[in-house]
Amino acid sequence: MSGRVLRDKGGFLSPAVSVVDHEGRLAVLKDYRRKNPLTRSLIAPALVKREFTVLRHLDGIPGIPKAYAILDKRALLIEYVEGQTINKFKAGELSDRVYERLVDLVRAMHERGVVHLDLRQRKNILIAGEQPWLIDFANAMRGRLTTKLRGVDESALLKFKQRNWPHLLTDADRDAIKSHRFLRKFWIFSPRGKSVR
Repeated sequence: MSGRVLRDKGGFLSPAVSVVDHEGRLAVLKDYRRKNPLTRSLIAPALVKREFTVLRHLDGIPGIPKAYAILDKRALLIEYVEGQTINKFKAGELSDRVYERLVDLVRAMHERGVVHLDLRQRKNILIAGEQPWLIDFANAMRGRLTTKLRGVDESALLKFKQRNWPHLLTDADRDAIKSHRFLRKFWIFSPRGKSVR
């Protein structure tokens, strides 16, 4: 099964991502089968199974791609969504309705007991027409303890609200942004020498 490569940056845990045909429709293939032996044999099966389980748990929520199948325990077939990443849009280019749908989408995901944890990555939010989509659930978690982690996703929403819908910001939003910026100065994983937005 081969197709158009979307991403293949190498690395220890990064899968090759391509668009392929699946039963007459386009699908995204996240493939770990060419990774190093350790990733292939031990890590990839767990990553694939976890993401597949999360997506199946979220099945039916508009804006969450469907998980089709697991291949060889080391590759995942997911619904292909034709859209643009949110960073391709400037302030004012997306309607307020898109933001409302994005908030509803994240809320619906949280109500199912799932947190994404990687929504600050602009590539993980696609816009197709007026429908936002969340993709790449490799870091997502589900379960009772995720309630305390919802703030990670909510801070991402605030980031995009500020960037794409600044006219919707409230005073409470601005205070939260200031607080978040202060806290991120002490986050050990923030890139050095780059401003945190």
